[in-house]
Amino acid sequence: MSRHASSKPVRESAPDWVPMLPREVESKVIELAKEGKQAAVIGLILRDSFGIPSVQEVCGKKVQQILRDAGLAGKLPQDLQNLVQRAIALQEHLGSNPRDLHNLRGLELMESRVRALAKYYVARGDLPDTWAYTRAGARLLVD
Repeated sequence: MSRHASSKPVRESAPDWVPMLPREVESKVIELAKEGKQAAVIGLILRDSFGIPSVQEVCGKKVQQILRDAGLAGKLPQDLQNLVQRAIALQEHLGSNPRDLHNLRGLELMESRVRALAKYYVARGDLPDTWAYTRAGARLLVD
């Protein structure tokens, strides 16, 4: 973190004005996840519509941890899954436009980002050591 960045105030527990109990917040997170919302979107909805400043302050767990405990987390981390979906979209575009060299280069760059992020998650232990991205197997990763 740079020296000029702002940071959230340190709190031991949720503020007194939070309208929901921790179990209510967890059930709302699970309900929104079952509707197909991503973890980041769930946090925004809880902040904007329900007045929950931070799920972690209220529940003691992050949204992703609540989803993992409920068995609703995806096979891949969300940022990696989003990159793979973008790579698939580029592959589909190149299937119908094979001479589009600018987007071919974009696909190569996107796949490079996928591999770099996967390397990070393998080192962290979130993905197995044998995990690898291939163009042919990309669709299987997201489904």
